[in-house]
Amino acid sequence: MSKRNDILDTALLLFNRHGYQAVGVDLIRDRAQVSKMTLYKYFPTKDVLIEAVLALRHQRFTASLCACVEGTPNAGEQLQRLLAWHRRWFASAEFHGCMFIKAANEFGDAEELLELSRQHKQWLRNYLSGIFSAMGRTDAVQAAACTQALLDGALIDATLYREQAHAEALWQGLYRWLALPPPAPDTEACGADDFLA
Repeated sequence: MSKRNDILDTALLLFNRHGYQAVGVDLIRDRAQVSKMTLYKYFPTKDVLIEAVLALRHQRFTASLCACVEGTPNAGEQLQRLLAWHRRWFASAEFHGCMFIKAANEFGDAEELLELSRQHKQWLRNYLSGIFSAMGRTDAVQAAACTQALLDGALIDATLYREQAHAEALWQGLYRWLALPPPAPDTEACGADDFLA
């Protein structure tokens, strides 16, 4: 693995767990076991490093989610798999909220970071729209926007509340709103493990 990848993986882990402003470049340097010169060679500023981390997070998120969802050609099952993937991520020990929402909250005036966050959320909305269209829904764009917003709400809820019963009640409501049956056992096996690794 290259030094650049070591730095990125370390920064992603630390930013995810502790936020961006709470983590300094010296900690990243020490944990990645690189010199300050090496760190600045690849990432001349902390903002450049954060942008690269968000790009990596988006890449891993989309690859993992697509691998899970596209394991079936049935659009209804794809929607179920997408929800199951999120449920497993939100319940995992490595869940610390959304790195894109954190970036928007911590750097509200940094247009580059806001744009990366908007692009990530728009990608999920477009992906959902494609699934709803394949299901034959004429309101696919609106349904996708609402579902993406509800998933973000569930994400924030999972950050605040760790009680299983609380989370389950929220998920049951989302499934009912989407007129979906409870998740099938095989979809529960499709999770975000590779995304978290």
